Amino acid sequence: MEVLAAIGWALVLTLAATTTLALLHAHRATTRCRVLDQELRDRERLPATISHEIRTPLALVKGAAELLAEQTPGELNDVQVSFVETITENTQQVIDIAESFLTDLRLASTEPLTLAEVDVRAVVAEAAREMRRISAVPIHVDASGGVRPIHGDAGLIRQLVWNLVGNASRHTLGGGVVTVRVSDAEDEGALVTVIDQGEGMSDEDRERLFVPFVTGSSRRVGTGIGMSVAKRIVDAHGGRIMVDTSPGRGTMVHVLLRRNACSP
Repeated sequence: MEVLAAIGWALVLTLAATTTLALLHAHRATTRCRVLDQELRDRERLPATISHEIRTPLALVKGAAELLAEQTPGELNDVQVSFVETITENTQQVIDIAESFLTDLRLASTEPLTLAEVDVRAVVAEAAREMRRISAVPIHVDASGGVRPIHGDAGLIRQLVWNLVGNASRHTLGGGVVTVRVSDAEDEGALVTVIDQGEGMSDEDRERLFVPFVTGSSRRVGTGIGMSVAKRIVDAHGGRIMVDTSPGRGTMVHVLLRRNACSP
């Protein structure tokens, strides 16, 4: 009996030790998972934080450059005007990149879209007015007709227009014009067409147009993120984006936005 009791106690102690060790390992694993989860969240927030912090000083630089361009502090000579235009244009390009990063992060999250009735014609007209201030390329808007409302996220639709027009402006050759047309779609939605007078794209460049961080063979290449974000915005609204282009005759980008934009 004493031997059996001793064996029993040994088993109990072994089981207790094993259970304690398992609980210790489980606690350590849980703690490690929490640490890794926090590190992952910090890393996910880092690009957004960087983009946000970049926008603020660049906005100040852009504002100062615009005041110089208006010659508010004093008259500038032709060379100085050229320098100021270069500062303004390139500063805006970096701001646009930061905006695209933030939009891309938002679309990648589970955050729902902020839905409201959006007048596409009004968004296009406002974006064109703002972009004419910093673009050396003339921007023509053909958006005749009444209100063209869709149900979508106003901020994302604005970002979509900025990305499309910005990309077209960057690829339009000297003396060319960017044209933005807004027309009615068959399903009571809106069709936005952005036309540039650039070099056009090869089949290979067109296939890679919406791949982030992949740039084409244009002489004025960008980061590649603007058009990829544009497509993601269109997809999030259940729309379609189509490209008509060929080398030597420019590019037309057609975006169909449905009336009930988030119903694919």
